[in-house]
Amino acid sequence: MKIALPFLFLFLISDVASAQLISWRDLVEGDLPQPDERFHYGTWEHAFGELWLPDEEAHTAVILFHGGCWMDIYPGVEIMNHMAAALRDEGFVVWNVEYTRLGQESGGYPGTFRSAIFGADSFNRVAANHNIRTDRVIVAGHSAGGHLATWLAARHNLPEESALNLDIYGELQQKIEIHGVISLAGINDLERYNNYGATLCGQNTIERLIDYENRGSEAYSDTSPAELLPLGVPFVEVSAVFDAPVPPFFGYHFANKARDAGDDVTHIVQQDAGHFEMIAPWSDQWTEILNLFLNLLD
Repeated sequence: MKIALPFLFLFLISDVASAQLISWRDLVEGDLPQPDERFHYGTWEHAFGELWLPDEEAHTAVILFHGGCWMDIYPGVEIMNHMAAALRDEGFVVWNVEYTRLGQESGGYPGTFRSAIFGADSFNRVAANHNIRTDRVIVAGHSAGGHLATWLAARHNLPEESALNLDIYGELQQKIEIHGVISLAGINDLERYNNYGATLCGQNTIERLIDYENRGSEAYSDTSPAELLPLGVPFVEVSAVFDAPVPPFFGYHFANKARDAGDDVTHIVQQDAGHFEMIAPWSDQWTEILNLFLNLLD
């Protein structure tokens, strides 16, 4: 049976509208749960992380990166506050990292990536000051933050000549050891996303992020997790059927590529969900996400 394309389009749009109930505004409006402390890991304005401490000794640490197309026109760490609070309630310590974004001074290459490095590695100092264990560390992120989380786990494979592979802080900071990655709608193949899906983030966002104009196709070699495999740690990619910014085929392709490289990979596709349900603790999808964090390192 043939279905007229206009009718099919309207049918799909209706499904998306009914399924994607949560928007980014739902995550930042109203009274937000608040972190226990904020620490600056650098001297620039956006170089800080927020620490969420459970009532008892934490069993696992989560280093968390927010999304927003790597751009400063969208919310920052606060969009992850509900998720951070929910993880704290389950006995996780959470280090919710702010990082330099496009639209801010030094945003893009190499500043955004170096900021992510500083932000993640600074957890060693925070943990030492608060007697927090670092033998069970999950790095996780949503959307653009999923890219940064995955990239951090892959940075041991950076090309020697990369500006991101330099000793940028001497002995000031110890590299954080990552034991697992949870990428929530992560944009982990930058070239594929630039070719097929980047319009919702802006036509030139990926090029600006990686400085494609000056670096050409080599710009993907040290910025895209797809070019830096294997990760060497357990990896989970979560996609959603009705995710317009990062459709599930991006997760599917990256998961297969990581699996082919020898990584321990799980790819989950959530039904009846859009881009933000997976980071909203009141959603029907949250229990599955929480279980991923509880079980990843066991």
